[in-house]
Amino acid sequence: MKHNALFIGIVAVIVAACATSKPVADNEIGLSKTSVFDDPSPAVFDYPKTEPSAATALPRSWNSAPPQIPHKTEAFEPITANKNLCITCHDKPGLIGKKTKGIPTSMPESHYDTIEGKMVRNNGRHICTQCHTPQANVADLVGNTFKTDQ
Repeated sequence: MKHNALFIGIVAVIVAACATSKPVADNEIGLSKTSVFDDPSPAVFDYPKTEPSAATALPRSWNSAPPQIPHKTEAFEPITANKNLCITCHDKPGLIGKKTKGIPTSMPESHYDTIEGKMVRNNGRHICTQCHTPQANVADLVGNTFKTDQ
């Protein structure tokens, strides 16, 4: 009997709360100020067509962020363990930490293993575009207030 009274009381409170609240409009639910039923499409864009030899380093968004790719990459894709054209220019263990204008940036020490005193590429890091991405100048679909550390 006590359980029935408690259950009826809880249901009565829920019904009263629902009856007095007004519904939320479909354009007030998410971050976007449009209806949740709208399907916004981003504007069509192209990645920069900069040749690798003409590219300059892009700023990092925060300290220790992976560098962005400042040149076109279509000719290098798909990147696989057996086909990675990025290393043609960036596999230079002797240049780790040294930046010289006109010379491609070397992969960092974290991308190598030391085997018998020799630096060898870490094959677990062969898909470069998992961390490093080409950049395009595009507008945000939803507002963004992120500020870089730079």
